[in-house]
Amino acid sequence: MSRYYIGIDVGGSHISSSLIKCGNGDVKGNTVYKENINPEASASQIINSWDSFIAGVVDKHGEENISGIGIAMPGPFDYEKGISKIAGVGKYEALFGLNVKQCIKRVFKNAATPVSFINDAAAYALGEYYGGALRGSKRSIFVSLGTGFGSAFLIDGIPQTCGEGVPENGFLYNWPLDNGIADDKLSTRWFIQEWLKETGTRAEGVKELAEKAREGNQAALDIFDRFTANLAQVLGYWSERFNADTVVIGGNISKASDIFLDRLIAQIGSEVCIKTNELWENAPVVGAAMHLYQIDNQTTHSEKRKTTQPLIPEKAPHTTPGKYNIYPGFPLGNGKIKAGNEELAKWIIQHKTVVIEGYVGVLWENLMASIDQELVKMGKKALWFHVDAALHPPVIIEGMLEPFLGGDDPVFGKITDRQLSDWYDNEKLKSIKPDPNADINIVVGCGASLCGWQAPLIYVDLPKNELQFRMRAECITNLGVEEPMDSKQMYKRFYFIDWRVLNDHKRKLLPQIDLIVDEQRIDHYLFMSGDELREGLDAMGRNYFRPRPWFEPGVWGGTWMKQHFEGLKDVADNLAWSFELMVLENGLLFESDERLLEVSFDFLMYNNHREVLGDAAARFQYDFPIRFDFLDTFDGGNLSVQCHPDNAYIKEHFGMPFTQDETYYIMDRKEDAMVYLGFREGVDKEEFYNDLVRSQREAVEIDIPHYVQVFPAEKHKLYLIPNGTIHASGKNNLVLEISSAPYIFTFKMYDWMRLDMDGKPRPINIRHGMNNVRFDRQGDMVSEELICHPYILEKTDSYTLEHLPTHREHFYDVHRYSFEDEICIETQDKCHVWMLVEGCSVTLKTEDGMERDFNYAETFVVPAAAKRYTLVNKGNKPAVMVKSFVK
Repeated sequence: MSRYYIGIDVGGSHISSSLIKCGNGDVKGNTVYKENINPEASASQIINSWDSFIAGVVDKHGEENISGIGIAMPGPFDYEKGISKIAGVGKYEALFGLNVKQCIKRVFKNAATPVSFINDAAAYALGEYYGGALRGSKRSIFVSLGTGFGSAFLIDGIPQTCGEGVPENGFLYNWPLDNGIADDKLSTRWFIQEWLKETGTRAEGVKELAEKAREGNQAALDIFDRFTANLAQVLGYWSERFNADTVVIGGNISKASDIFLDRLIAQIGSEVCIKTNELWENAPVVGAAMHLYQIDNQTTHSEKRKTTQPLIPEKAPHTTPGKYNIYPGFPLGNGKIKAGNEELAKWIIQHKTVVIEGYVGVLWENLMASIDQELVKMGKKALWFHVDAALHPPVIIEGMLEPFLGGDDPVFGKITDRQLSDWYDNEKLKSIKPDPNADINIVVGCGASLCGWQAPLIYVDLPKNELQFRMRAECITNLGVEEPMDSKQMYKRFYFIDWRVLNDHKRKLLPQIDLIVDEQRIDHYLFMSGDELREGLDAMGRNYFRPRPWFEPGVWGGTWMKQHFEGLKDVADNLAWSFELMVLENGLLFESDERLLEVSFDFLMYNNHREVLGDAAARFQYDFPIRFDFLDTFDGGNLSVQCHPDNAYIKEHFGMPFTQDETYYIMDRKEDAMVYLGFREGVDKEEFYNDLVRSQREAVEIDIPHYVQVFPAEKHKLYLIPNGTIHASGKNNLVLEISSAPYIFTFKMYDWMRLDMDGKPRPINIRHGMNNVRFDRQGDMVSEELICHPYILEKTDSYTLEHLPTHREHFYDVHRYSFEDEICIETQDKCHVWMLVEGCSVTLKTEDGMERDFNYAETFVVPAAAKRYTLVNKGNKPAVMVKSFVK
């Protein structure tokens, strides 16, 4: 049985449709269905009219015989996502921001039936390619002359929107012409204006003027002459630039081609074949359908995450008691976390209007489709508006952000001072309006709340690890960017711009959130109320929290964590990092009925930074100041030889409030493990610099121990790395890195001649490094000042407390406790960051009555507001714990 596409053409005041045979573009029965539409109606009225019209066509021919719908739409329109951007033209204004695709898909019982959109001029061109005047052309240009000046460029029948000889988006309407643009000089309104100037009378349209020209009216003939000259100027230039073999002219003005075509050909020349269209009103419906045919026959990119690591399960998996838990949930009590798209739809259906805000990287189309499907089952039709329709054009956004992007630097930019509202056209935001006649109105996207709707607020959050997995799969983009970029460039833009802007926006929204959604499981969302979110954060701020760690392979990565942490054995060939405690990238897991809902760590800082940081809150505000992470080089390789910027440099060049001062605490090591730290006595600065440059330029190795001191890595020793210190961990170490919070400001100066995981050279930053590295940190002073010398602060029958003094430039300090039974600690208005570095597990008991077990190598935090707490050793051997805090 033959299968068909429905081809649809949306005109200024009508909608027309035909059934198009899959594969060859034939119009079934040469039948065109047509219906008038009121373009000034409300959004729901327009959509209901379209849906009713399309449903009638489907019913006539049977849904089982239809493979999808292709729709030709006037612009501006987001054709890929199906979102209307039509504004300022007096027609279809109510659709601005509406996800038309989601509305049309409801016509089918099968929600997977595809619906595609194409510019009406491009559809016209495709129709002529498959069944009209462009058949057999290789490189062709189509122009539509009517109410406006439409255009499309084709190569072997594929619409071109960029590339050599192609104007942006394939559009010629805005091409400069005779002190104006082409749309002003090559449209019906131009003819009417010119006739009015010539005669003082008003013409009904081009048809009337064409009749006068055929009768020999000189004024009309002169107007057609000027029109022909304008058209020749545009088509002559672009046909040559594009190397077109065929140009086809369509639209209502082309019906007067007997008056101007011969002169047009004469003015352009014979290098290109110029003719008029053949299919007329059939062309756009054929082209729209065949555009869907082209999409169906493409290899589409469907990967949503690029990683070997599994998605977090909905329910907490069983972990062997006493073993490191990779999914640490904070208990909320039963009944707090809801699960499933149906449950989320039940919440939404209670409201007439809803705002769904969220983070960059959220798969909005998937969310809309999933929830809309549930709403339809409940008998409700929602209008889904997308705030992206109000974004400034990419060229404006790029210009706005250029000062923060770091130019060609592959790693570094500068922290932006922009706000999310700067991405949007305020007038367009106001144009996104709920329709009072609709069942439900929903506006979605990053910045949806900027539309000003007075409605319940849902916030959709996405963990940073999943965001980066999606980034690597190229299924998401940066804020306001149309296409994915290289992953390193995307990450730089996320770090310096998107995350900063959206985090500040999230902070302002937090008190207003009615529902928080964890979007990482895209087929099964988890959510809870905003009140329960804030109550959970309050409980964390008084008791404890342990961020969810996440793990990454690296070119120097090792095997220790894979062998010692349950659930990581098969996730990757190696693991280089465990991000234990980073405010910008970690998440926090809430647990209820064993379900795990994740929110970003910064939610806690926005809600409870004073409780968490105590006497350091005024200094650091929402920046959690201390970072814990693991560097695993067991059976791996050396880290790069590197240093970090000083405080003035990182503030001036990158906009950061404080710098990256580090320490290496050796958790474990093999006998041959080393630490590279500080320069050798008498190192020659120029010789070192010249060797670095020569190595990068000529790909030659450097004898690093000729310049940098090498020390045996000793278990439980602390190596101090204040900013400006040359350093690296050698292979066969498990390093607990205790640091100040910034973490990408590593100036790699030498990287052992190796490529990164993507097969490309790792970025080297010799200039930044030489601007910061301290050559006075050399010789004996390194072992005296940069290798920690612990001493006992307090010793009792119950415990031993050691001070592991950090460098004078470190703003944080380290204590180490050894105890067999239990210890009682007072926070003294300070936040304490803990890790058990020897032993099995300990139990934390807080004054709030909460108890929690923490195991070997797990990072956890006791906020300043906890005031007093107890740690109980659960093992048979003494527990050894390190604690870091702001001095």
